[in-house]
Amino acid sequence: MSDSPYAHYAVMDPEYAALVAQLPPNNFPLDPLEGRKVMNDIVIPLMREQQRAAAPDASKYKTVDHSVHLADMASILVRTITPVSSEGNTYPVLYWIHGGGYIFGSADMIEFKMASAAVDLQIAVAMVEYRLAPEHPHPISVNDCFEGLKWTADNAASFAGDISKGFIVAGDSAGGSLSATLTHLARDDPFFQGKQLTGQILQIPNVIDPRAVPEQYKRELRSMDTTENAKYAGLTRDFLHNMYKLNLKNSPTDPTASPLLFPSHAYLPPALVQISGLDLLRDEGLLYEKVLKLAGVKTKLHVYPGVSHGFHMLFTHLAAAKKFEQDWRDGIQWLLAGANQ
Repeated sequence: MSDSPYAHYAVMDPEYAALVAQLPPNNFPLDPLEGRKVMNDIVIPLMREQQRAAAPDASKYKTVDHSVHLADMASILVRTITPVSSEGNTYPVLYWIHGGGYIFGSADMIEFKMASAAVDLQIAVAMVEYRLAPEHPHPISVNDCFEGLKWTADNAASFAGDISKGFIVAGDSAGGSLSATLTHLARDDPFFQGKQLTGQILQIPNVIDPRAVPEQYKRELRSMDTTENAKYAGLTRDFLHNMYKLNLKNSPTDPTASPLLFPSHAYLPPALVQISGLDLLRDEGLLYEKVLKLAGVKTKLHVYPGVSHGFHMLFTHLAAAKKFEQDWRDGIQWLLAGANQ
């Protein structure tokens, strides 16, 4: 067993254990590019169908794809979802950054879940599609997401958004890392004066490249070395290391790639942090929440013991997954309540 101070969170959730015992062995490719094909061909379509079944009727929301032109002559997609209103209502804005290890993923993988959130919580959602590694390595993903965030701040009115009612950046996995980075960049950029982020949501985030862990954190960051129940963790250490190498061509200590290493975390927006107990990324997420709190940032932490990275997207019927979803929705309302005080 790992000697992580958080190892008790890896004790298998009984419902999850019963489920994975019936599944074939995890043969997800170690090569992230092979993993991209598996995700695009099999996993993402399955996720979309699960979400579509629970989505509101299409008449209740409006979806628009926007092309955002960048300084390097490229363009990225920002897909917005807004509740349909006959009264000209405007809504707080959630800016969502998808996961996928910087290698795969798109707005498609989360579109119907965001439609449900938009209608149920009466928010406007903007989902960014950043360019992917290895074709577009770091810092392109960071730059794309930051430009998308600026576009969203400037153009929220075009999709009935009103950032004065709330402006939340959110993402899962790699999207959580990018969200954490963007809170620091936005804090320090004069562009966001008067357009401040009012909240952040970090779901199962990676916040430090394993090659960049400083001595002071090595005692706490042990979940990457977990062996007990590792085959049920949803990720493997080799896959993660390959992913980091494909995405990051410069120093792993660059804070925009390892946001735990930003010299200051003060004056960041309040944070909802959601962590899976079996996740190899567990300890860094827990440490990051602690570091934010020590810097004076308001936080709300939820840990889901004994379940894997991404369990809530693949096994939506589990009690833990339903709690994850409810905690996320409650967290949005908590952040919006703070924004409007």
